[in-house]
Amino acid sequence: MFRRGGRIRAVRPSGIEVALAHALTDPVSNALAGARLHEVGRTQTVSQEFSLAGDEDAPVGLLWHGVNLSPMSATDLALDDFGRHMAARSRRASSVVGDRAAVEKLWAPLSAAWGSDVREYRWSQPLLVADEATAATSPSGLRPALPGEEDAVFPAAVAMFREEVGVDPLHGDSGRSYRARVAALIRQGRTYVVFDDSRVVFKADVGALFGPVAQIHGVWVRPGQRGRGLGRAAMADLIDQVRRDHAAEVSLYVNDFNEPARRAYAAAGFRQVGELTTILF
Repeated sequence: MFRRGGRIRAVRPSGIEVALAHALTDPVSNALAGARLHEVGRTQTVSQEFSLAGDEDAPVGLLWHGVNLSPMSATDLALDDFGRHMAARSRRASSVVGDRAAVEKLWAPLSAAWGSDVREYRWSQPLLVADEATAATSPSGLRPALPGEEDAVFPAAVAMFREEVGVDPLHGDSGRSYRARVAALIRQGRTYVVFDDSRVVFKADVGALFGPVAQIHGVWVRPGQRGRGLGRAAMADLIDQVRRDHAAEVSLYVNDFNEPARRAYAAAGFRQVGELTTILF
């Protein structure tokens, strides 16, 4: 697609190093899409899920158009081109997610085509990173979940997904694909849990790894344990353990209306560095 000199083209495996370098100019904001770009970058799947604006050796923006639609480090012109490009195609993404200003620009030409499918707008999601020194707190008992503990972790993961996303991950294939995702994260040492006897009372995942950044997803506290300090203590321990196991910079994003979670994250040592938006279909 050409417009006023702008060009949209598929990212190719031969251009993956340049594309990754472009995404890594803002690894915190681009963590989710960047992790997927790194995962599929040397396969033909990259051309099916990622496009760039500009020249292949000097892109001015990237777009993930797989399970999510996510712009990465794109100029205003590139975002406008991406939006018009995608508006002419059938939607397959389950959400639009990214830096708020970028999503707002991308959504302007998309809204007429996709707006009727929107289930929820979450315009303000503070993007947080952990400070170097985490807040002092009592040990929470947090540890990585172990292979063989999938049956204990899975109900907590399902409860988190229903509460956070607003849909049931058991629908469609009776939860087989979601169970496989839970098992894969445990196998990779990317799920952290606190047990009370045989029950998971806290869970969090390293949902995306991109360059120096580990982005936390799927934070959940069992309802009966909320308001007792478990979330704050477990999050402080999580920062240290994720730095030890995965990446130096620990990040997450949270809905602006989730005041209890925001207080727990602040107490554990997180500070805001940006703002994301998610549009759910």
